[in-house]
Amino acid sequence: MSICRTTIVEYHSEADADAMTADYIANFESMFPECEKSINSRVGPTTVVSNSVYADEAAIEKTGSGPRQAFMDKHKDRIKNCHDLHRGSDAFKIIHFWGRQSYH
Repeated sequence: MSICRTTIVEYHSEADADAMTADYIANFESMFPECEKSINSRVGPTTVVSNSVYADEAAIEKTGSGPRQAFMDKHKDRIKNCHDLHRGSDAFKIIHFWGRQSYH
């Protein structure tokens, strides 16, 4: 069963959010090869909500204790607050295909 980790990051400024987001996009695949899916939303000028799906808890731990922690440490002066809100099953999925919804 896949596991989803939801994180909310609040930055000190829009420039901080822009810088960390750009680095995240540029390096995502090399930092998080275990991640099966990731949806990140900029919900405000200084706030990002991230939902990342992994095969299992072990994959989350492998990423969290290595590349994720290094990435967060690199940008620690940009981050005002970071909350890992939830880890749980991604048993219910909605996938949109050009206006249609598919439930899995």
